Amino acid sequence: MIVDKILRQFIEVAMFKNVSHAANKLCLSQPTLTHNMKKLEENLGVPLLERTSTGVKTTEYGDLLLEQAQMMQRIYDNTLAKLAIIKARQVQSLRMGTGHAWWHMFMRDSFNSYRALHPTVNIHIDQGNHLRLMDLLLGGDIDLFIGHEIQGLNAKAGISFLPLFGVSDSLFVRRGHPLCSRVIENFDLQDYPCVELTPDEGRFQHMVEDMQPKRLARNRMHLQERVIWSTNSMMAAVDMINESDAVMLSYPSCMASYFARYNIVALQTTQQSPRYNVGIYLMREKADAAHVVQIQELMYRHIEQIRHLLV
Repeated sequence: MIVDKILRQFIEVAMFKNVSHAANKLCLSQPTLTHNMKKLEENLGVPLLERTSTGVKTTEYGDLLLEQAQMMQRIYDNTLAKLAIIKARQVQSLRMGTGHAWWHMFMRDSFNSYRALHPTVNIHIDQGNHLRLMDLLLGGDIDLFIGHEIQGLNAKAGISFLPLFGVSDSLFVRRGHPLCSRVIENFDLQDYPCVELTPDEGRFQHMVEDMQPKRLARNRMHLQERVIWSTNSMMAAVDMINESDAVMLSYPSCMASYFARYNIVALQTTQQSPRYNVGIYLMREKADAAHVVQIQELMYRHIEQIRHLLV
């Protein structure tokens, strides 16, 4: 309920106990304020103010009205403050997607910086495969996501890709794995199960115009001939590796320090893994949105702090 402007004027008169001082505070002329107080008394049918030698004082009716009007003003002001918070949440709320590696490397710090700037704002983080995150982006469920560059992505999708850095992959196993003692070739992997973290899902592959490069990469790893364990959970993947002789398929080399905490190490291979770009995917029409621009700036800042690790 909006507090009537004349009630607000009455509160000032009653608190100052002087019409002239209240008029100065309200930027009104004294005759206008006096007229408004008389009009309020007429509407309520009771005297609210009495003249004194120094100004005015409230009557018994005036005391009651002052108490109730102040209560109404507090409720109204609190309501405005709550409405402003809700509005800010809607304007600045953030929905992001990221792969597990990038959450660990810099997205967690970017999230913490954003929530520190906007402590009342809603934030949603979605983790998973880049094609699944692309589907969420196209569906409007997230504002942007961090992932490696998708070769053969349909150019008509209206998506922008903003490169951030380049990385290469490694193969990871538990410490003490039989393959740890030497430099290996791809054919050395054939006798061991492999772990795929966030593998491509068939229902999202329509977004890629040419799947041939992915098929060739899988053939080089002889995946059709091997046992494959797949999961969307980083912790499940860690357990699978630690409790078996499984090999985690190509995963960013920069995660070596993270995996070391779990007794997992990178294999030495004869073939150099090609570098690929990691960047920000977003809808072109949202590129200038304030919250999207701000989280990008925070990501750039945190990436610079760990760029020496992105190998």
